Amino acid sequence: MSNESTKLSLFVNEEQKETILSLFGYYNWNVKELNDEQVTCVIETTKTDEILENDDYNANEETAENRFVIQQNADSDECPFCLCKPCITDESNRQLWWETECQQRHRRNNSLRKEKYKYFWTMMYHRDVWRDDRYQERKLLALARDPKFKNFIWHKRDIMPNCVLKLVRNWHPNPDNIPYMGHLWE
Repeated sequence: MSNESTKLSLFVNEEQKETILSLFGYYNWNVKELNDEQVTCVIETTKTDEILENDDYNANEETAENRFVIQQNADSDECPFCLCKPCITDESNRQLWWETECQQRHRRNNSLRKEKYKYFWTMMYHRDVWRDDRYQERKLLALARDPKFKNFIWHKRDIMPNCVLKLVRNWHPNPDNIPYMGHLWE
């Protein structure tokens, strides 16, 4: 490894800053903090024509080079909810951010659940679940069932499968007197 220093700019909250500083302190690394007056802006130029050309080529479809797809295990049973083999909530798919124990019931657990739903959305995206014809059909049926969304053709959110809802709600439950809101579309 080189002893050459490089600049790294980060936007972090106070907790993240303390964590980074303690990591650097643990390894006896030097940190130089700059205030806003000391910060300089470096503008890099790129070949805009090349970027636009690539964007036009890939505008409507993603190619194998720019998509990362995790192959599903063909030997496992497919989950009827998430359409993954094995289920996306199976221990074999465990991630570092997964909870090791259930949290206490609290009214603010919804923000913790929202964060976990985003992580699961990404996991399912990389398994091509959101492009599956069966999923697309389910989404159309769900949109048609709710009169508020009858005329919607495109929607920015996807329907989180029941297996994920059950697991995440188990990790971060609501108090008994506060019902779950269900899957919010907007």
